[in-house]
Amino acid sequence: MKKTLWILSGLLTTIGLGYNFAPRPAEKTLTEDQVIAMLPTKVGRFQPMLKDGEKVSYKMDKSSYDILKPWGICARVFVNGNESYDVVAIASNSKESFHDPQICFSAQGWRLSNQREDVIKTKSHGDLPITLVDMEQGGNERVAMYFFRLNRGYYGNMSKVKRDMLMYLFTNRAKDEGAFIRVIPTGTVDVEKMKLFVADWVDAANQSSKGYY
Repeated sequence: MKKTLWILSGLLTTIGLGYNFAPRPAEKTLTEDQVIAMLPTKVGRFQPMLKDGEKVSYKMDKSSYDILKPWGICARVFVNGNESYDVVAIASNSKESFHDPQICFSAQGWRLSNQREDVIKTKSHGDLPITLVDMEQGGNERVAMYFFRLNRGYYGNMSKVKRDMLMYLFTNRAKDEGAFIRVIPTGTVDVEKMKLFVADWVDAANQSSKGYY
């Protein structure tokens, strides 16, 4: 029995040493221009609000980049009639980028309520999980949607993101990657219409990124 335990202990030690000293895969990185180029500039009948020569509707401040440590951030506002949606995609392989957006919303003075998980129906990925949360500030009411994309697919739940990022690091000896995506309507608030728009955005992103999204 003791001999068997010694053999097993030796095997585990050998495996552990091999894991520690095996060459690590090169870490992938993207520029912000590459991140922006992968994302759609048109979603069905929705057009982006862009100034001449600009690729994004607005740019986040320096503190957002310092805190989130992204490869890049793409912020585009899409408009069709009285419907408009502010879409932000934060692409990265840094755990700081895959954050709980409710912390940011609360810090900006929004009061949050009625957080719930839901799904949107896409052509490219089928039922895709998302999270919705009601927001209110000075009588201004909004409904925010957010979700995450990693190598294993899409997530609507932050705890599952953290779990699978850790598992990916352990099994692949490399950081997981993808994007945090949040959508806020800036015009008429209709959750069902927003879900349809975001489903179309995902399908458009799947095409513009050649399957990355």
